[in-house]
Amino acid sequence: QGFFRRSIQKNMVYTCHRERNCQIDKVTRNRCQFCRLQKCFQVGMSKEAVQNDRNKRKKELKEDLGGDELSPELAELVRRVSRAHQETFPSLGQLGKYTTNSSADHGVQLGLGLWDKFSELATKCIIKIVEFAKRLPGFTGLSMADQITLLKAACLDIL
Repeated sequence: QGFFRRSIQKNMVYTCHRERNCQIDKVTRNRCQFCRLQKCFQVGMSKEAVQNDRNKRKKELKEDLGGDELSPELAELVRRVSRAHQETFPSLGQLGKYTTNSSADHGVQLGLGLWDKFSELATKCIIKIVEFAKRLPGFTGLSMADQITLLKAACLDIL
């Protein structure tokens, strides 16, 4: 009976504490590793695809990147992107000039006035996005079509 209740794969041992017929679905998949592994094999997963260490790929990637240290090139890129952001977007203290003044706008009713205000703020956001993108290393070296595609996506995300 122990033979049927255990699954040994690459030094991993899984045991079913029921009758080896646990239901495996999106909700219950983590309740029985044995039955989950067997179901994977039944639907065609190869035994070579079983991972010994769940975090092995993350560890390998971290080692490839040199741990937590950034290369000088990457550190320079991070510095330039950060500087572009700081120069383009207002600090929290300056944010007031981009927001509405509730007392002044109290009389704005739903309708054209509201859409005018929205349009004004949206235009300011789009201008800031374009200014930021132009400061990013490599952006102006892209084709015009690629620049426009990236700017459209950024503007749609903001809006």
